[in-house]
Amino acid sequence: MRKYFSKAFQFVQSLTRKDEGTSSVELAFLLPVMITLYFGASEISNILIADRKLNKTGSAVADLVSQSITIDDDLMQDIFDASGFIMNPFQATPLSVVVASVVADQNNNTSVAWSDALNGSAYRPGEQFVLPPGLTTPGSSVIVAEAQYTYTSPIGQFLTGGMTFSSTYYLRPRRTSAVARVR
Repeated sequence: MRKYFSKAFQFVQSLTRKDEGTSSVELAFLLPVMITLYFGASEISNILIADRKLNKTGSAVADLVSQSITIDDDLMQDIFDASGFIMNPFQATPLSVVVASVVADQNNNTSVAWSDALNGSAYRPGEQFVLPPGLTTPGSSVIVAEAQYTYTSPIGQFLTGGMTFSSTYYLRPRRTSAVARVR
């Protein structure tokens, strides 16, 4: 029996001394980790790019509207079309943009004067709108642009679904006290 254990012990020792397949075993362990890190880093990069493009979209919509004196349907459609182009190379379908002109009365109570939306629902005119403190003075107005984007990665759609980002921008009209909406 001792001879049997001695031979088994020698066999195990001989396995630990052989290193012909060491590189293959190390590669088999590390390759899945390296591939996961590579795809994870590329997904994080795409998520950050989508978030930055969404911020640029919200800012651009608010900026374009605040530069106008009046907005008609064609100009609003052009602004919404531009927002889709800003999101390239990502799809514009999950992009939602809501833009509104919020006016303050003589008591500095704010309400929506007009609102339009792309892939979302606009605010109703006359609806109360709560702004952060200090943005308005009695009789003034603010352009509010809310942008929302649901990023769905090619890989993550099976695991987590989409990630939703949103941003809100507040700008004062530049060339008039309140941007008018012509329908």
